[in-house]
Amino acid sequence: MEINSDINGINRRQLIQATGCVAVGAILPSHALAAEDPAPVRLGFIGVGNRGSTLLRLMAQQPGTEIVAVCDNEPDKLDRAEKIVKDAGKPAPAVFEEWKKLLEHPDVDVVVSALPVDLHASCYVDVLVAGKDLYAEKPLGLTVAEGDAVQKAADQSGRIVQVGFQRRSDPRFIQPMQLVHDGEIGTLLEGRVLWSNSWGPLTGWFGQRHRSGDWMVEQAVHNWDVLNWATGSLPKRAVGFGRNDLFREHQADRDVHDYYSGVLEYENGVFVNIIHSWVPPTKFNEEYTRLIGTKGGIDFNSGTFSYRPDQKLPDRVAFAGPANLDNNVLAVESFLKAIRERSQPVATLAHARTALFACLLMREAVDRGTVVTMKEIGA
Repeated sequence: MEINSDINGINRRQLIQATGCVAVGAILPSHALAAEDPAPVRLGFIGVGNRGSTLLRLMAQQPGTEIVAVCDNEPDKLDRAEKIVKDAGKPAPAVFEEWKKLLEHPDVDVVVSALPVDLHASCYVDVLVAGKDLYAEKPLGLTVAEGDAVQKAADQSGRIVQVGFQRRSDPRFIQPMQLVHDGEIGTLLEGRVLWSNSWGPLTGWFGQRHRSGDWMVEQAVHNWDVLNWATGSLPKRAVGFGRNDLFREHQADRDVHDYYSGVLEYENGVFVNIIHSWVPPTKFNEEYTRLIGTKGGIDFNSGTFSYRPDQKLPDRVAFAGPANLDNNVLAVESFLKAIRERSQPVATLAHARTALFACLLMREAVDRGTVVTMKEIGA
């Protein structure tokens, strides 16, 4: 595998450091949302289901925001969205069943989109072509080509795009990450990811691979983003195995994996083991992302550092601030700040693309049951 191979003219090593948003502020609406302009941030929401309604509620509660329009193809969700906006003391928004109609609304400057994964890329491209700033839920899409298409649209539009990796706005992750980069746990050696879900299996579009991308994509994308961030490297190759025949009685067309396990190798030599399962009993329900080096390790979910015996250091939690932070709120605040200041968002398209590539690499490895390289998946 060529470590410095290009992806659509972008050096792969540059991807991990890139802003993911070029020419920020190159195109502004007529009532520009610059920091010195008191005009409110005027938002449209595409998809107001569980995740979308959470983001809607948080955005509606932020000062200086207007909820201009909401879009969903289910009337009950539109009714709920309208109530959320009114309960926040704001005027009722316009409602649409098609996102292209919402994008034609002259007062929508910024779009928040939270749709099923198979609709992500096409919606995001439409939003960017329409000249709107975008808060995009992860993952970017289902294929390398979809990730590339969103990036191309963002490059051509010059709009600000923040992706829904809330952990990148959270000091409970930011501060430990800085310590890792400063050498707190020594030379990085191995990572460990666990999704042990006893509260499923989830059904609906989550259980349909052509819509969700399978759990390697829809769910594990958060973990790969954290590990890409921590290692400062890019995935190189992976191998995995799994099965998808255990819970079909819950959903006739269910074809996502009920269990898989794999190993991913980064270009800098770090190996990451992942176990992702919907079969455990309640006592085994847990999730973590961990990284180990020559001096110690970090559990990112708790922010706890633990050290090898020869270091003679006690375990410690890196972040000493309040424990009740809501990283959904932090992500929303970060996005609005980037919009108003026309500045780089905390979670960029470059971050989202590399996380998607790791997901697709692991999925292909599980599908084949053999070693697969990044080059083989077209990334």
